[in-house]
Amino acid sequence: MMRRRGGTPHLLAGIALVLSVSAALPVRAEGDPQDWLVRMGHALNSLNYEGTLVQMHGNEASVMHVVHRVDGGVGAERITAMDEVGREIIRRGDEVTCIFPDQRAVVVGRRSSTTNGTSPLRQQFPDDARFDDEHYRFTIASGGRLVGRSTWLVTVKPLDQYRYGYQLWLDRDTAMPLKVQIHASDGSVVEQLLFSEISLAAQIPAAALDPSVSTEGFSWRQSDAGGAESPLAGGRPASPVWRATSLPPGFRLHTARSRQVDSGDAPMEHLVYSDGLVNVSVFVESGVNATGQGEGVSRIGAANAYTEMTGTWLVTAVGEVPVRTVEMIARSLQRIDGDPTAGEIGN
Repeated sequence: MMRRRGGTPHLLAGIALVLSVSAALPVRAEGDPQDWLVRMGHALNSLNYEGTLVQMHGNEASVMHVVHRVDGGVGAERITAMDEVGREIIRRGDEVTCIFPDQRAVVVGRRSSTTNGTSPLRQQFPDDARFDDEHYRFTIASGGRLVGRSTWLVTVKPLDQYRYGYQLWLDRDTAMPLKVQIHASDGSVVEQLLFSEISLAAQIPAAALDPSVSTEGFSWRQSDAGGAESPLAGGRPASPVWRATSLPPGFRLHTARSRQVDSGDAPMEHLVYSDGLVNVSVFVESGVNATGQGEGVSRIGAANAYTEMTGTWLVTAVGEVPVRTVEMIARSLQRIDGDPTAGEIGN
């Protein structure tokens, strides 16, 4: 009896310790983190959602109202800047309408083959985005609650210094990304996207995609996206042709195009290199006077650009990657003979 009475406090203390440790442990996620990333891509394309999206670059923030609607498998969205100007982008399929209330103008065009969607969130993760485990390491843990919803936190850490890292807070029910952080190699956040409020509705009416401002009396024009583009891989390639002779691991030539900017001028070459997740666009323009050109590095948010003159050719590489990546690609660009895409274009 004495032993039982003496042992009871120790037993209760042990139970309390186990309970406290259990409460402190993170909730174990169900499934592989890469499976959740695949689900995230599906959610971005297939879900109806409406909310306020905040995009942050350092101390600067942009706030926009986002409506994404899917009807018959076809996505449409309306992005409205919540500032004094209130510019708006409406996409239905591949048709994009840009409304400029401050200029009383509307521009209608087609979505570029190298971009995806109109909101920063959908641009960040293309339809065919792949997180390759040869270049990234993945972990998953409880992400707490955001905008009233429980989340998993998926961390994507690059295995080299040619890519950024990601932290993604995914809704546990739908895998919808509620918050995204892009990290540099030192751990600093170079860009952040988050919903301050969101509704995941079963249905969104078609009227939700109508312009939020009246366009009566506005001027309308059709955009040709800077001129006609022709894939270098099809038919006879334009001359000259270019290729990056030194690429970061995992990057391959994804798209090669020639674009006629102005009548009589040599075409602008546009190459897109991709590692399956991020793209680096390279523009090569001829007949440019080196005087006054801003050579070197420039940055906007997570996007870095590197520009240099190669003879009379202006080469610019830009992408949401570290500086060393755009610089490596731009500085290795060379003119070549023949078809630069043979055996290279692929995912």
